Amino acid sequence: MNYYKNKHVYITGGSSGIGLEIARKLFSFGANLTIIARNSAKLEDARRDIEKFKVFPGQFIRCLSVDVADNSELSRVVSQSIKEFGAPDILINSAGIISCDYLSNISYDTFDAIMKINLFGTRNIIVQALPAMKKGSHIVIISSMAGLVGMCGYTAYGTSKFALVGFAECLRGELKQKGIHLTLVCPPEIETPMLLEEMKTMPYESRILKNMAGQLNLQSVIIQILRSIARKKFMVVPGLRAKWLWLTQRFTPSLFRFSSDMITRWALSRKKSFLSR
Repeated sequence: MNYYKNKHVYITGGSSGIGLEIARKLFSFGANLTIIARNSAKLEDARRDIEKFKVFPGQFIRCLSVDVADNSELSRVVSQSIKEFGAPDILINSAGIISCDYLSNISYDTFDAIMKINLFGTRNIIVQALPAMKKGSHIVIISSMAGLVGMCGYTAYGTSKFALVGFAECLRGELKQKGIHLTLVCPPEIETPMLLEEMKTMPYESRILKNMAGQLNLQSVIIQILRSIARKKFMVVPGLRAKWLWLTQRFTPSLFRFSSDMITRWALSRKKSFLSR
């Protein structure tokens, strides 16, 4: 995609999962990168991996080790980066953590951390970068199907992602007046390290409900995201089953809730039957 050649892209959460795969693709398309993540060791591993996709001399990748939830430190690090290497042409917000469990099992600290990183982290980096971003620049927010459709087990993660959807809807009009584009991405389940973490505590009925939206291959989702950014598309819901689920919830919410409740009841009955053997 020639669209990305020589563009400077900032990516939060760029050391793993969706963020890392986006970074690989963009570097292979000729973009310059600044990747942001908390873990400096993982960042360095990611940098070495991404460097393999370099396409021309002078192309660069910078690493910023900082927690997006730490607003004061993020402000210092990002302002220094912008001063030295320039503002982002594209800012991709991919940093996030997850917990899938019953509300009573999710501690206050876990709930708080999810909100601080997923929601406030997105707010923080945008606020720091936006004043330096020029007309024609682009902000990308990675939310989730869990931000469009409510499901059992996602009271913490889903709340943060629903908030991101509302945040993006409100921010879109504000950015429009500045000539800055916004893309909101709400993917269903994707094969990433976050999925493995999620599965550790996921209730059985949540697993069954998630199957309705299907699971997508990471590579195919990344290509769809990058094409949508190049086309200046606002809402991106990858996957036909995910789109169907979203539209069902949006236009026939009562039908969606009825179906969801029936599936949950069936899943719990099946679980009870299995445990009683």
